[in-house]
This record gives sequence, C-alpha cells and structure tokens, in this order.
Amino acid sequence: ATVQGLFDKVLFPVERRGRGPQLVPKPLDMTRDATQEFDGEQQIEKTLTADPIKLFVDIDKEFKAICEKAQDLLWPENQNETRWSDAADRYAEQAGMPWMPSKGLDELKTIACTRGIWEDLGNGLITKKPKKKRTSAQIVPEGTPDDKGRVRLRVNPVNAGPAPQIRYAEDAAVSESSPLLGDNPHSTSALRVSFLVTDPFGQCETGEPTVWKNRLVLRNELKEEGKQRVVGLFVAPRGDIRYTLDGSEPREGTHYDGPITIGDGEVILRVFASADGLETRDDFRFQAKGSSGVQIDDTRPARMINRREGFKLDSRRATFEGLKHAADKAVTFEEVKLSVGQGSQVATIVIGEVKVEAPFLTELLENVLQKFNPDTPVTMTFRTAHFASGHDLKDFCEKVGIAITQQGVEQ
Repeated sequence: ATVQGLFDKVLFPVERRGRGPQLVPKPLDMTRDATQEFDGEQQIEKTLTADPIKLFVDIDKEFKAICEKAQDLLWPENQNETRWSDAADRYAEQAGMPWMPSKGLDELKTIACTRGIWEDLGNGLITKKPKKKRTSAQIVPEGTPDDKGRVRLRVNPVNAGPAPQIRYAEDAAVSESSPLLGDNPHSTSALRVSFLVTDPFGQCETGEPTVWKNRLVLRNELKEEGKQRVVGLFVAPRGDIRYTLDGSEPREGTHYDGPITIGDGEVILRVFASADGLETRDDFRFQAKGSSGVQIDDTRPARMINRREGFKLDSRRATFEGLKHAADKAVTFEEVKLSVGQGSQVATIVIGEVKVEAPFLTELLENVLQKFNPDTPVTMTFRTAHFASGHDLKDFCEKVGIAITQQGVEQ
C-alpha cells in the first residue's frame, strides 16, 4: 500500500509545438480486478494507452495517427527521402513520437509501403512521397501454341490497385473503350493481343498497353502418293511459307502453294514462314526411302524438340536421374514443367522459352520438396533440350529411356 501510494504517476517525454521536449506526469491508472494480483507493468500500459495516448499497441488500428507523426518527425525537414536506419535513430530520440511495441516501427513501415503511402526504394532509403505507379500487364503463356496456333494466356495486372480492369484487343489497337477481359486465362489464336490495365480508383496512372506476340509454328506431313513422296507444310495461326531443297536460305526460297514432291534420297527441307512482322524457320530432315533408324551426326550440336506433348520424365527417380545426366552433359532446357504432389496438394513450376540448366531445376525442386513428404510424386516435362553434340543427345536419351525420332531431333 505504501509503494502504491508513493508511485502514483507515470512520467514520459512529450514535445509540443512551440516548446522543447519535456517530461509530463500522468496519474497511474489503478483500476483493476481486485481478485487478481497487482501487476504494475499492466497498470502502466493501461495508463499509457488511455487518452492522451502515448503508447499505441495496435499499429494497424491506429495507423493513420502514427504515420502522420512519423512523417513529421522521422524525416529531415523539407526532404521526402530518408535512410531507414536514420529514421530508426530519430524514433529513439524524438520525444514527440508515440511509443510502439518491439518491432512496431518496422510494422509501421510494412503497412505504409503496402498501402502505397511510403515506398522502399531498395537502397536503404524510404520515401514518404512515392511517385504514382503506372499500370502494366504481365503475360504468362500457359503452354505453347497448338497445331492451330491457339494458346492460353494468363494476364496478371501490375500496379493496378485492388480492383484492376483489363481491356484487350486482338490484332488491333487497344483502348479504354475496348472490351473487358472475361476469361483469364484467355485463349487466342491471334497474331498479337494488346492488353490495357486501368485502376478504376485512380491510385495508379494508366500505363502503355502491353502487346503479346504469338509464335508461328511450322508443321510438316510426309505422305507417299503412288511411288512419289510428297510433303505438306502448315503454319499456325497463319502465314506465308517459303522453302528450299538445296540447303540455301529459305527466306528467298520458293513460295509454298501445295504439297512438295521430294526424291527418294535423304532430303533436308528448309522452311521460312512470316505473317505481319512475325517470323519463324525450321529445317525438316527426311531419311532416304527405305532406310531405318534415326540419323544423327555425333559431332554436331543437336537439340531434341517436341512442341506438342513434350518429353516426360514420369517419376521422382527418373526426374532426378535425368537432371543428373543433363548436368553432366551441360544440357539446357526450354519450356519446362515441374509437378510436385498430387490432387489438391500440388505445386507446379512452369518455365517458358527461357534456357535453364539442370542444376537450376534441381535446386528449384529441392526447395519445393521441403514442403512435402519424402515419397511425394515428382514429374518433369520439357519441350526442348539443347546438347553440345549428337553423341550427348543419344547417350542422354538412352540413359533416361526417351525414344528418339527423326522428327524430334534437329542439327
């Protein structure tokens, strides 16, 4: 009772306009549950969190008041940027700053940056006057074009606020009067699709349209008509095709207007296709009539390619052994899909037309597998693999059990 009678107030620092820092007293809040033991720290906290408030326990709830104080006291006068470590030092020295729990200042920074009121400039500096962000779109193709050139596009709005709007136009200019994107992913066979992202709340400025370009895909079909071999050529979604049979540049070759008759010997058909500024080329090798087996030059660089289903390593063991063999031969992959788990407990990593090495893929898998049981299924699919030589390609396929076809090898 004597102690409670003597220690009846809390003194804490304040700084009011026109006055310097000073200690001010506040009567200690003595209201409590009499059936419980007296807790001095709890009584002090009750005192400091009652009006006039010095201690803010819930940063999110009291964010506006704390943020305004921080902007007045933690930034140098007439400056919008400050080093965050300097702001933390000022926080400890400013008598006028509210008190917060441990790590409360970092929580305040996180909330302010998340709401776009402050911005972390990434070099240790924080600005309290961030520039307005400009909207844009991240376009992620889900797979490659099919035989008709159709592909699914996942459109992710960037810097567009909580309720972004996406407008689009196929093979035309997009504007704010263009139709709104409905299905996402969006399925299209257009040569180009333009997307315009807007923020209806006006927090972000409308940026330039993002234009996605389709990829021309060449296909061939070999048939025998009577005693002659003929090859049909196809390009999706559409385009003009030129070709050569003598190994010369196909860009200036013969215009394709129907099936091509080829001889009975080995033939290399070089093909070029173009449509509205898009281009692609491919070489198709046909073995001599009556020959068997896949013809591969052991000394020349080679690549495996299957644009339809891709090549699949269908088990955890096959995937990791395949990646080990690929690492030994410095193989690079494109258009890779890694799947871990099954049912609703699944993680999928998709990599588009980016060359990646086997050790990179192995590290990705090992990181993901930390969240799964040791016996979780793993599969890997890839559409293209690049090898330093035909010998490395054949050795890799033999070790991982992939059957080679002439149409699946390019040199």
